[in-house]
Amino acid sequence: MYRKLLAIPNEHQFIRTDMKWDEGKQIDVDTFWYDEKDTGGNIIAKYVVKVTKFIYPPKKSEISYQKFTPDSLSLVSSGELAH
Repeated sequence: MYRKLLAIPNEHQFIRTDMKWDEGKQIDVDTFWYDEKDTGGNIIAKYVVKVTKFIYPPKKSEISYQKFTPDSLSLVSSGELAH
């Protein structure tokens, strides 16, 4: 799902490397970490995807992302993902 929302090319690998779930009284936040690899197996970008789920009406969710350089030191882009 996130692969398509982030427009990762089909020939690239998109590998989940970690995940974390935080449950709260009013919201739940799921965080996922991904590596994008090119056809040669080289990491070309790292992503953090956060899914915020609101428990009370109106029940909705928001998906945000951050894209980093392969060394995770520089933020390349970030924003909300339409779903």
